[in-house]
Formats: sequence, C-alpha cells, structure tokens
Amino acid sequence: MKAIEAFEAYCDAWAKHDHVALVELFTEDGVFEASTLDAPVKGQKDLKSQLRIISNSHSNIETETRIAIETEKGAYIEGTYKANIVGAGGKIDGSPVRADFRYVATIEMQNGKISRLAEIYDSRPFYAEERQRVFAMNRRSPYWQGTVDAKCMEWSVYNNMFFPMVYSRAPYEDYAALMEGVTLWDVGLERQTQLKGPDALKFLDYLSSRDMSAMGSGDCRYALICDEAGLVLCDPVVLMPEEDLVWLSHGNTDLTLWARGIVLNSDWNVEVSEPDVAPLQVQGPDSIHVMNALCATPLDDLKNYKCTITEVAGQRAVVSRTGWSGGFGYEIYPYGSENAMALWNAILEAGKPFGIKVTGPIVHRAVERGVTDTDYYSGSNMNALEEVASHLVDLDKESDFIGKEALKKISEEGVKRHSVGLFIDGEVPRLEWHWPLRGGDGTEGIVRWAVHSFALDRSIGIAIVDVSIKVGDRVEVDHPGGTVSAEVTTIPFAPRGS
Repeated sequence: MKAIEAFEAYCDAWAKHDHVALVELFTEDGVFEASTLDAPVKGQKDLKSQLRIISNSHSNIETETRIAIETEKGAYIEGTYKANIVGAGGKIDGSPVRADFRYVATIEMQNGKISRLAEIYDSRPFYAEERQRVFAMNRRSPYWQGTVDAKCMEWSVYNNMFFPMVYSRAPYEDYAALMEGVTLWDVGLERQTQLKGPDALKFLDYLSSRDMSAMGSGDCRYALICDEAGLVLCDPVVLMPEEDLVWLSHGNTDLTLWARGIVLNSDWNVEVSEPDVAPLQVQGPDSIHVMNALCATPLDDLKNYKCTITEVAGQRAVVSRTGWSGGFGYEIYPYGSENAMALWNAILEAGKPFGIKVTGPIVHRAVERGVTDTDYYSGSNMNALEEVASHLVDLDKESDFIGKEALKKISEEGVKRHSVGLFIDGEVPRLEWHWPLRGGDGTEGIVRWAVHSFALDRSIGIAIVDVSIKVGDRVEVDHPGGTVSAEVTTIPFAPRGS
C-alpha cells in the first residue's frame, strides 16, 4: 500500500470509528503526532486508545483531500476536516458545535504500513481563542491559576466562587479520561460547614433527614438537609475525620449560615464555622496510583465512603473515597489553602505517567449514574421524598430532625411527584435552564438534567414529574431546538464502571 492510499484508508476508518482498522494501518511501533496532542503517540496499543478517544469525540465526519503529493518516503497531504463535536450540547441557536478546519499531514511508510503520521491543524474555529472573561464580585478558588494554565474556557458560579466547567477539549476526551485513566478537578468551591464540639454528631443528626447517630471517626455519609417544610436545602457529603468534628461538604447553598442560625441562642454545645478547606477531586481508575504516590500512608484499604487523615505531598489533609463521578476516586481536603498550588502541581506531576487530565465535573457521566446536585433539589421546591435519594429519609429514626413532621404528613398523604430518567429523542442542546415536560394526559414536569450519554450513545435526562407518569410512558419535552418525544425510564442509566 502506498502512502496516499494508506491515508485515504485512514480517513475512511476514522469516519466509520473503526479503530481496529485504523491501528492496522500502522506498523507495530508506528507514531501519530498532532498539533492538539501534548506528545506523540507511539505503538499500536497506545494508538488504538488515543485514536479511539479522538474519533469518538466527533460524529458526521467528512474529510476532503485538496493536495496530495507522493514523496520518496511517503506523502504530503493538505485537506479539510468537518465534524460535529459529540456531547457539546449545541450552540445557542440550536446548531451543533463543529470541528471544521484545514489540516496538513505528512506520512511516512514502511513495508506498506504507516510508520509515522504527523498532522497540523488550523484549529482556530475548533477552540475558543481566549477563555471566558470573569468579574471580581465572586471569589476565586486557590487553584485558579492551575485551571487557567490547563486551558479552562468556561466557569460557572457556585457558592459565590468560580467553578471551572469546560476545558479546551471535546467532551468525550474528558469522559474517556475519567472512565479509563485519571482526572483532577478543582472543587475548591465545595465549602465545608464545620461542626465542632461535644454535640457535633447530635446536631448533625438534627440537621439531617438520615440517621447519622452511628457515625464514627473515619466515616462519610451522603445526606439530605431539609427546611421545616421538608424541602431539600442541600445534599452534602458528610465527613467525620475525628471525634467531635464534622464537615458537611455542601453544594450551592449557604448551609453554614443556616446552621449558625439554628445554633444561635440554643443549648447545642457546638461551634459552627467555615474552615479554610478547599477540596480537590482525583477521579478515575488510575486515581489510586496517583494518590499512593503522594500520600504518607497507602490508600489501598480505604473503603468507599470512608476518610482518613494523612499527608498528601507533604500537606496535612483529609482524604475520602468519595466524589461526583459516580465511580472510583478520591477527594482531598487540605488543612489550609496557603500551599494550594504546590499541592495542585504535585498531583499533576504524580499523574503524568497515567496521562492525568485537568477537567471540570464530567456531567455526562454523573447523569448516567443518576448523580445530581443541590440545585436539582432546591431549584425545584423538591421535598426529600420526591428526589432520587429519597431512601435517605429516615422517618422512623428516634431523634427529631428538621422537616420530620412535614415529611411524615407528606408520606401519609402521598407523594405528588417523583424523579425519573428520560431517553430523549435526537441530540439535545446544552441545558441552560430547565425544560418543561408534558405527559399524555396533560400532566407536567420539569427536565432538570439533559446530556448526551457516551455509554448509551443517545440523549438522556433526569426530570421531576407527576407520580402518574410511569416508566415506559412517552412524554413531550420542549427545549430550544423544538419539541421532542422522550421515554420515561429508571435511574441510573448505566451501572458503576460501565
């Protein structure tokens, strides 16, 4: 096979996502280079992995060769590449986010196979030329500069802090890194409500609808915090790193102010504060290797929803087997943020052998696993019996908790809404606000999450709907691209690890 013929076969296999055929075009020690990669990819094993990730990031792929010149060792080729970026959610006008650019490729051959393929892209239309501009009225995480250096392009605002969300890569690249490698997330915006003192555990039990009375040092729990009407205020991960000390790592709500107000002028022997703790998440199957390289004590025996006090890169921290990925990973809670960037850089250095990527939260995977967040509940005026984690409401626990009587009444009268999954027809745009939903009998609901599922290769969503809407029903969803049909299904969409 000559060079131009090999390149044509390469383009054809790429468009078909035929990764086996792609790799077979290369020699055993073949090399692939691209202007968007940090380093060359060498050898068929790594080629198969990397080329699969890149090509699966795109759909409706079209390539056109403009110039092709055969050389003594291979060929020089110029052309155009056009594709949709999968999972990017579309533009505001509903059109797909595109990867359209010109390229130059040089190809070297050996015994009829590609020994080296180097591609240079004019990718200015592919990535934004500069990051999103922000304003000074919100706080920055202590890892801010690290996220900028990693080419974060878009931030949200969470707990009055900037939350890095989107980096200059196709969404599937981040998803693949989470599922197959290791990722680093800046979640310094996850604030801690600290309860300290002899009544810390009892006060936690009063705040939470879940029975927390059996928690001990080293335990973690997922909990719901309700107001007096039983409406969900937040769903924190609760850590008890040591006796008489509790951290509620909460989402986008002022939980510390709420807890302080309850303690004020009460008999609770507990101090409520927000400590200087800015968490990081290290998520993915290779996270254990990165963490063991950094921690003073090995983490192999640290079980899910357990935590330990150790040193990470020389800094005292609480490490927990928790995270927002719905899979394997860790959260690091350093005691103090004065050495934040030193910790950040140490994690990146330890992660280099495993191809660590700095990412935002992988929302596509979270929705696949049925993982939501505080805004899903509080923004829907949702009571604790209506939501995905309603099993965390212990109405029979002996001790009182805020919202208990209201939730008992709701339980007796019957829950009016419930959370369901949706298989949504077609590709969905980015969900910038909630989408209305209608059942066949006119009953209504709200779509609160919607993404492209890479595991299922289809659009999925999570909605809160009237209890009359059941699994298997068809509903209509109104989103910026129009009205589409969806099938009601169960949550989660994908099992852990799939």
